[in-house]
Amino acid sequence: MASAAASATVARAVTFASPSERLGASRDGPAPRPPRVPRRPPVSPPLDGARRWVLGARGGSRAAATASDDGTPGDPEPFKIAIIGAGFAGVAAAYHLMLRCAEGLDDSPAAPTATADALQTSRRRPVEVHLFDEKGIAGGASGVAAGLLHPYTPRGKIIWRGVEGVAATLALVAAAEDAERRLDSGAAVLDDDDGAGPHDRRGESIAWRRGTVRPAKNLKQARDLAKFAPSNAEGGGVAVDAATLRAILPGVAVPDEVEDATLSSVDGANLTDEPFDTKEMASKVDTDGTGASGVGDPRVRGTNARERRAASRKASAPTAAALHIPGGVVLDSGRYLRALWNATKLLASSTRTPRGSRAVLRVERAVRSLTSDERVGVEGGTFDACVVACGAAVGSIAELSVGPSGCVLPLSNQGGHVVELVPKPGSIASPWDERAPGILGAPYVAPLGVGRLLVGATKEFGASCADARRAGVVDPGLDDAAQEAARALVADASVTYPPLSGMDVDVVRYGVRANPPRTPAGSLPLMGRIEGIGGDGDGDEKSAPGDGDGDGEAGRRSWWFVGGLGARGLVR
Repeated sequence: MASAAASATVARAVTFASPSERLGASRDGPAPRPPRVPRRPPVSPPLDGARRWVLGARGGSRAAATASDDGTPGDPEPFKIAIIGAGFAGVAAAYHLMLRCAEGLDDSPAAPTATADALQTSRRRPVEVHLFDEKGIAGGASGVAAGLLHPYTPRGKIIWRGVEGVAATLALVAAAEDAERRLDSGAAVLDDDDGAGPHDRRGESIAWRRGTVRPAKNLKQARDLAKFAPSNAEGGGVAVDAATLRAILPGVAVPDEVEDATLSSVDGANLTDEPFDTKEMASKVDTDGTGASGVGDPRVRGTNARERRAASRKASAPTAAALHIPGGVVLDSGRYLRALWNATKLLASSTRTPRGSRAVLRVERAVRSLTSDERVGVEGGTFDACVVACGAAVGSIAELSVGPSGCVLPLSNQGGHVVELVPKPGSIASPWDERAPGILGAPYVAPLGVGRLLVGATKEFGASCADARRAGVVDPGLDDAAQEAARALVADASVTYPPLSGMDVDVVRYGVRANPPRTPAGSLPLMGRIEGIGGDGDGDEKSAPGDGDGDGEAGRRSWWFVGGLGARGLVR
């Protein structure tokens, strides 16, 4: 077991893994060698440019797994994995692990066994996934978040691996929808259904497939959207003018400066009705040496030719009233995660996975230590591997903390409130059009159906691990911050979409997300091994049986971290 001194060593030994040490290539070079859970690829192989933070020295040895509860003599021992955190990262990791087991991509076949007629056969090891969370599925920030699924930044660029990430998430959504459909129809049954029942469902469906749209809030954003949309079209986004935006989203308010600049359709050219000659304009400007002229175009000012040319180019730049993403999807995050967990359990109990495979949800007290908590022990033989995926609460784990609210990982916690709006009592119809897309922006509007909209989120920096653990529904009548957040969100969202002012606040929620540092490639998630936990760090640890790589570092592959998903947890 790790001592307090060992924990201190871990806290001091945070290092940024260099490309030569961890990635094997530059961000623009060949794909890096992925880290591995023993004898098989990890839950989600890191992508080019993924940063892995390594904690401390080498870890301890791994004990053998125990037999499955429902296995029979002669069955291979299960590969047992503990996952801490039941949000976007944790539930997706559980599903991918079970899916890889079903596809035969788990551990290599167990030792051959003799049949009655002396023929040799091989049996794949079953997989047991134990998902730990003190609040259950989607109990933290993932259950508070809006499920706005698209690959774009606010400027209209595609985020790092955004297109691939959206495609992968849509595959998970399909699995979740299939599981919900099968369970609702009675085509499948779970003996211990701890997923979402009909009474837990906020929205009309898991996914609202009406697209998403990002209205330009000012002229600068309008120019950015028009500039970057054509070169980032692989994400499915299209720059549109004000008239098209109103057709897509009836009732939307378009700022006057954006409307004036988008008088014609967006086609990548100058979007004013009458293109102007920059030389002619320049000749009319600055005739009196003041930098401005009463007869020149007011958009072109400057005290020298260079400034006048720059102003002319800026004034003539194409603009767009919005970026429309027809393939964008809005998810009911909590419902999606519970259905995906049910899909994991259905897969574990199916004939596709080896006998003895299981997926177990453990709603228990929070895990505070990776080594002294026997529930997630790796050294003691309880589990073969442990994945830490608890988001902003990671700093509450002793080996990863540097104080009551700190964390050895380079994460910054950001709190935020969201509100759910419903039509006022007695309303004949909802102000929200059933054909309308979700609205991206600050604030955003995520429709969970015609009669329920999720609006968020406030930005509250400096949140602590304790704040992260109190995520969920809050009573605005008892919480002044929640009351003010609800008022501000409705007011700000009504500026973009005025009909929202006619709806009532039904629920206020609070959550804390963990943001990673920014890099030239954007804000990338953190993933990789956690080292320096367990063992004596002298490098004498023995390799697990069957590893085959002879690196003598079995303990290094026992603890894993995935997190720092920031605002794009669904895509990551």
